[in-house]
Amino acid sequence: MRGIDTQVRKMRRRIFKEVANLAYNSTNLKDDMEALPYQIIDYDEPEFRENIYRERAIVRERLRLAMGLSLRPENKPSHLTQGLEESNISEKYYEPPLMQVIPSACNSCPVNVYQVTDRCMGCVAHPCREVCPKGAITMKNGKSVIDEEMCIKCGKCKAICPYDAISHQTRPCALACGVGAIESDEKGRAVINNDKCVSCGQCMVSCPFGAIADKSQVFQLIRALQSGKEIIAQIAPAFAGQFGKDVTPAKFKAALKALGFAEVYETAIGADEGALYEARQYVENVATGKENFALTSCCPSWRIPSRKRASTSAMTTPCWTIWWKNPILPPTAPAICAAASSGRSRTPWPPRSSRLTKTPSPRSKPPPRTAKWCCIPYNI
Repeated sequence: MRGIDTQVRKMRRRIFKEVANLAYNSTNLKDDMEALPYQIIDYDEPEFRENIYRERAIVRERLRLAMGLSLRPENKPSHLTQGLEESNISEKYYEPPLMQVIPSACNSCPVNVYQVTDRCMGCVAHPCREVCPKGAITMKNGKSVIDEEMCIKCGKCKAICPYDAISHQTRPCALACGVGAIESDEKGRAVINNDKCVSCGQCMVSCPFGAIADKSQVFQLIRALQSGKEIIAQIAPAFAGQFGKDVTPAKFKAALKALGFAEVYETAIGADEGALYEARQYVENVATGKENFALTSCCPSWRIPSRKRASTSAMTTPCWTIWWKNPILPPTAPAICAAASSGRSRTPWPPRSSRLTKTPSPRSKPPPRTAKWCCIPYNI
C-alpha cells in the first residue's frame, strides 16, 4: 500500500505530530500524554473499530511506540506513561525489538485459507471438485463448498475455476515477510518472531489495519535539539522523492536547519567513501584471485541475519580482521542510510590510522585463514 495516503498513514502522521508537540510544548508530560488518546479520538461514534474504547486503546500503544517505549502487557496492570521518565532524555535508545504487533489492533486475518465466494456459478463440470486431490470440495445447494479440515492448500481449485470464484486469503503481513517471521498467538493474532525478524518493515507497510508499528526516537531527537548540543542530520537520498517536486534539496536543508540542526548531510557521502575503500579491496583481492568474491551491504535486513548467524567466537575479533581471514561475507560500509543508522548501529567509520594500525593494510599480505567463517557486517 505504498504511495497511497490511507487512514493508517494519516493516523501515523498524527501520532508523530502529537509526540513532537509534547516534546516542544508540554509542561506536564505525564498528564498531557494521558490526555492525547482523548484528543485524537475525540468523537462519540467509532470510525474504524467496533467502539471508541478500542480505538483509544490502540492509540495509547501507538503513542508508546512513537516515543521509543515497548507495548504494555495485556495481562498485567501497566500505566500508559510507564518508563516515560527514563525516555525523557536526549540519548535514550529505543527499547528493542524495533517492530511490534499491537494485539488490540490485529484483526486475526486468515493465515492460509481457500474459500468459495458468491461468484460460484454452480457449473455442471465442477472442475474444482474434480482436481482436488483430497476430495475436500463438495456441492451444497448447487454451489461448491470447501472442507477446511481436509483442504491441503494446494490451490488447484482456484487455478482451474473458470469464474475465479475461489479466493485465497492470506495475511498481508506474513505474505510480505521474506523471512517467515510472522507467526500466530493462541488467539490467532499475528506475532513477530524476533529471532527471525530482520526489521525490514515490510509487514508494517503491508498491514491494512495498521496493527504493526516500529519504534521511533523522534521525541529523544527533539530533546537532543533542545539540549544545545550540535546535532547533524544525516538524510537518505530517498528524501528527494518524498515531498513532491516543489521541495528542493535546498528547501529541505533550510527546513532542517530551521528546526535546530547544525548541519545537514546526504548519506551518499559515506557511501562514496565506503565504495572507494571496498573497490580497492576488490581490485587487490578478488580481481587478483586471492578471494573468490566479495559481498557488502549497509542494509539492516542484510546485516541483522548476518549478525545472528555469526559464531560467538568470531564476535570478539575485529570485523576487518575477520574479513581478511575468511571473507565469506565481508564487512559493510559505514551506516550510510537512515534505515541503517536509526536504531541498529552506532559504530562509527574507523579513522584511517585505526584501519591501518589495528587491521592489516589492504596493501599488505593478509594473515593466515585460521578463524571460522564469519558474516558480521562492520556497522553492527
